[in-house]
Amino acid sequence: MKLRIAGVLGAAAVAGMVAVLVQGTAGAATGTLVSNGRVLVNPTGCVRILLTDLSTTVVSNGTDQDATFYASIDCSGDPIGTVAAGTDGTPPMAGSFMIN
Repeated sequence: MKLRIAGVLGAAAVAGMVAVLVQGTAGAATGTLVSNGRVLVNPTGCVRILLTDLSTTVVSNGTDQDATFYASIDCSGDPIGTVAAGTDGTPPMAGSFMIN
């Protein structure tokens, strides 16, 4: 009986770890995002933008997820704009973006 309970608990623990690992990879976008000429393939998390123009950020979001832009270089603070998946946009003077 003890062996059977241990086996059930072990299987439940493994299933829980697999669920956590699968959820952890859900944030990666599929596709390319071009920011001021810089091509990013399957971007994920917070990405610092390399500015080529001091007044605007030109973005072509060819991914399957929206990109949220921030004035800071570390995605902190309030968002200043969003470029929806599959669209182009020009969020003002962004320092970073996060794939949602």
